[in-house]
Amino acid sequence: MKSALEALPVQTFQMLTIEQLKQACARSEPISFGDPYLSGVQYNLQETFYPLGFPLNVSTNSRQVLEIASECWSSFRKVFDVEPITLNIAVTEGTVRDCPPVPVCRMKEQIGSIIADADNFAISDYLRAVSNIWVTRSTLEHRDYFRYFFLRSTLLGQISNGYAWGIHAACVELDGAGVLLCGDSGAGKSTLSYACARAGWTYITDDASFLVDVDGRDDRLVVGDCSLARFRPSTQDIFPELRGKPVMQRAEIGKPSIEFAIATVDARQFITSPVSKIRHVVFLNRNASQHRLVSFPIEVARLYMLQRASSVPEIRNRQARMFDRLLDGRAFELHYTSLDWAVERLRQLVREGC
Repeated sequence: MKSALEALPVQTFQMLTIEQLKQACARSEPISFGDPYLSGVQYNLQETFYPLGFPLNVSTNSRQVLEIASECWSSFRKVFDVEPITLNIAVTEGTVRDCPPVPVCRMKEQIGSIIADADNFAISDYLRAVSNIWVTRSTLEHRDYFRYFFLRSTLLGQISNGYAWGIHAACVELDGAGVLLCGDSGAGKSTLSYACARAGWTYITDDASFLVDVDGRDDRLVVGDCSLARFRPSTQDIFPELRGKPVMQRAEIGKPSIEFAIATVDARQFITSPVSKIRHVVFLNRNASQHRLVSFPIEVARLYMLQRASSVPEIRNRQARMFDRLLDGRAFELHYTSLDWAVERLRQLVREGC
């Protein structure tokens, strides 16, 4: 159903000729230069959310934007007392109905950009924690695309350059001890974290963990989105309860995936939490010839985490120090083919420390 929403007309810059200016002055007519850059946009709709526990102010001219933002973040509660992030989101009319292409992301010093085309883009100032997003009315009709590439990506860019450092890792917890599950795409982070949750562990996140760096804390606290689980379609062969769940293209134009609220999988009572204090960092290797847990090179672990670090030198230096404290001179590599064995070996790691 098409949603009724406010949208700004696209304006172009058309200069008056000198003759037109002379005639207007001769007749004492007021001259309006308009607002071709839309710098006077009125964001008359505002709402505050707390994604991953951080305050976020969303200002927009579109009720549909607030609806989609609420779908993403209404379940989160405030955890951290910090200056809020601001997303200013303007919706214009536009003429193209197709879903925009995958955006290109760039960053130089404190300025980041996400650009799909001339009508759909975001510009972020990470030191001021402010982002300006411009999208068309038709882009909002592609809700998953808008949610993934503009709402979530812009917000997480702000968080990971100001308050918490992003790590490509799942996170689970047992007996109050958090375990960070790291690895390349396809290494099995989502599958193993979900298997742990099925076995009674606390589920924090399946893919993106954020190491909190506010108020000088160094307790290795990680936050994540514990409400969602995302899998490749082949995972249905491993977990019977996923069979029959719809397979969708991630963000409407990405790879096929199964995405759902973890609380609605089946009758299982999953334990979830948005935060965990990390005790162990484990890299996954599920293509090994034998089952074992071995030491993992610290320098490799450190470089893995720094790959996504900020390009702002002072922020990058803070991130490096936090990653060093997180690793604390020790990381593991889990070689496995059996999920059941992997879950039990992680349980032993938590309870025995080795």
